[in-house]
Amino acid sequence: MPAVIKSIKIGAFIACANFIIQGISFLVQNFIARNLGTSAYGFFGVLQTDFAIFSAIADFGMGTLILAFFGKRATEGQLFRNVFQLRIVSSILAALIMVLFALTFRQNHAIFYGELILSFGLIFQHAFFDWFFICGRFWKKLLLSKILHSISYTAIMGIALLYFKTEKIEMIALAMVLAALPAFFFGITQSLNRKIFKITKRTLLFFRLMFKAGIPYAISGFASYAYLPVGLYIADKFASAEFLSSYNYGHKILILCSGIMVHFISSNLVTQHLSQDKYVHLKEIAAFVIFIGVCISPLWLFPKQLLQVLFFAVQWTSDSLDCSGQILRILSLSLLFQATRMSMISTMLKNKETYAYAIIVSVAGAANIAACTLAGMNLANSYIPVFALTGDIFITFILMGYYIRRKSIKW
Repeated sequence: MPAVIKSIKIGAFIACANFIIQGISFLVQNFIARNLGTSAYGFFGVLQTDFAIFSAIADFGMGTLILAFFGKRATEGQLFRNVFQLRIVSSILAALIMVLFALTFRQNHAIFYGELILSFGLIFQHAFFDWFFICGRFWKKLLLSKILHSISYTAIMGIALLYFKTEKIEMIALAMVLAALPAFFFGITQSLNRKIFKITKRTLLFFRLMFKAGIPYAISGFASYAYLPVGLYIADKFASAEFLSSYNYGHKILILCSGIMVHFISSNLVTQHLSQDKYVHLKEIAAFVIFIGVCISPLWLFPKQLLQVLFFAVQWTSDSLDCSGQILRILSLSLLFQATRMSMISTMLKNKETYAYAIIVSVAGAANIAACTLAGMNLANSYIPVFALTGDIFITFILMGYYIRRKSIKW
C-alpha cells in the first residue's frame, strides 16, 4: 500500500502542475466554441485530435522510454545532449509528416489550413521539456513552466478570441502555436548549453539505438489513439454535425481526465524503480480504482451540470445538453478501466516487456476501430460512445489474463 500511496502523491503533483494549463485551456475552449459555432467547433475537435496523434508520432514512445530506462541520468552530460537532439529531430520529422497528411487527406476539409499551422506547434510544444523536469525531479521548474504557459496562453488566446473575436479555425491555431513559445524557451534556458548542437558519430548511434528501442513504445502510443479518439472520428464520418459537436464536448472532458491518468502511470514507474517487485498487487489496483472512482463520480452523477459549468459560454439547447451529458456519462467508464490497468501497464514497462505490451494495445485498439466503425455504419448515433469503450474492455481483460497466466498476481 505505501507504494500506491507514493505513486498517487507523485502523480497528483504532476497532474496538478499540468491541470493549471488544462484548466485554462478549458476556459479558452468556451470562447472557441462560442466564436466558431456548433458545426465548426466539432471540426476543431477533429483538428485537436489530429494534433494529439502527430504529437504521439513526434514523441515516438521516447518519453516513456527515457523515463523507464534512464531516469535522472537523462538530465546530465552527454546523455542529456543526445536525448534533446533526439527529441528535436523527431519533432521536426513529425511536423513534416503532418504537413504531408494535411496535403493528402485534409485538403478539402474545414481544418486544412489549421492543420498546416499546427504542424509548427509540434516543434515548439510547451510540454517539450516535461521529460527533463520529471526525470530530474525538478518539480519547481515543472510548476513554473506550467504557470508561465498558463499566463501566455491566457493572454494570447484572450486577445485573439475576445478582442479580435477570431472566428476562423486557422487563426485560432496560429494563436495556440504562439502561446506555447514562452514555456518552450523557458525550458531551453533551464537546460541547454552551447554543446547541445554538437552532433557526433556517437549521437547518430544513439539515435539509431533509441529509435529501435522505442518501436514498441511508439506502437503502443499510436495504438492508444485507436481508443477514445476513434469515437470522434466515427462521429465526424457518419453522424450529423450536431451530434459531432455534442460528442466533442464530452470527449474534451474525457481526454483531459485520460491525460491525468497518464501522469499516474509515470508516477507509478518512478515509484517502481525504487523497488525490485515484479508482481501486480490486487489490493493496489483496488485502492487506485476506488480513488479514481470517487474522483470521477461527478461525471456520472451530474454530467449535464458539469458541462454547463465547464462550457459556460456555450448556448446550450436542451437536446444538445442531454446528448452531451449522456455521452459524458458513458465515456467516463473508460477511466475506471484505465485505473484498473495502470499498475499492470507500469509493471510491464518496468520489466521491459514492451513488445508484449505493444501487441496487446494494438489488438485491443484494432477491435475498438472495428466495433466503432460497424456501429457508425449500421446503428444510431447514440451507440457510438458505447462501442468506443470496446478497446478499454478488451485491453483490461487481456492484461489481466496475461498476468494470471504468468502467475504474476498477488494480493
